Amino acid sequence: MTSAPIPRTREDADSGRHPEFGRLIRDEVADTVICHVCGHAFRSLGAHVRAHGMTAAEYREEYGLLRSRALSARSLARQQADDRRARYLASKEVQKRFAAGREMARSGELTRRRRAVAREQADPQELHRVRQETLAEGRRTQARTADDRTADAVYAAGFTDLAEALRTLYTDRHQSIEETARILALGRGKLRRLLTEHGIAVRPAGHNSGSGRRSRVQLNDRAAARRVGTHDIVAWLGEQSAQGVSLRQLATATGRSVPWVTARLHRR
Repeated sequence: MTSAPIPRTREDADSGRHPEFGRLIRDEVADTVICHVCGHAFRSLGAHVRAHGMTAAEYREEYGLLRSRALSARSLARQQADDRRARYLASKEVQKRFAAGREMARSGELTRRRRAVAREQADPQELHRVRQETLAEGRRTQARTADDRTADAVYAAGFTDLAEALRTLYTDRHQSIEETARILALGRGKLRRLLTEHGIAVRPAGHNSGSGRRSRVQLNDRAAARRVGTHDIVAWLGEQSAQGVSLRQLATATGRSVPWVTARLHRR
């Protein structure tokens, strides 16, 4: 005899070993899923939740789960997917029934209909959580990648840690913000934050040291060289000028000014 349905509330889901609202908990070792209502583990909740007076769709809605969420253990979900695929491949009749759906998928109509339905229905709690976790993980991955890139740049520049690199480059050698950021593979905004965090005063705008001016000159030269696809911008300008290219044309090609081009030509 089936026992009476257990009361279903969010408080039940948040207590003890019950999964929290909007989250499906799988026991990967035992290959089971945990019921929000009774807290017991099962291979498939789709069949179990009938004992609590719910259909699988009602269960998903009640506990904020994705409508597409499989309510079964991973191995069972894979087995069911393989069985459906095998039945589809073995039956021409089944393939015929799905032909219209495949055509809708190819044309994009299926996606449009799904979005239209989603706009009319509130997103389940789990979808919000999945989106937030995906976004947060993406940000963490980007931060780790940036930190690894900076660590490699610090060691490549001959320093043992970031603090030493910041003080040596920016304070002792008077490198500009731009050049220090380039050497350490940092954005200028992040470099300024790191300088402040390490107790290094950021020089006010307009304060130009000799090395700072030289580093900006080098940055401009490198940018112009990348723009025209050369490693030696001075040599490239000389070759183009010898072929009769005007100063204005050279300025346009490099993205710099005519006086800048003239100054580089005089370096030869």
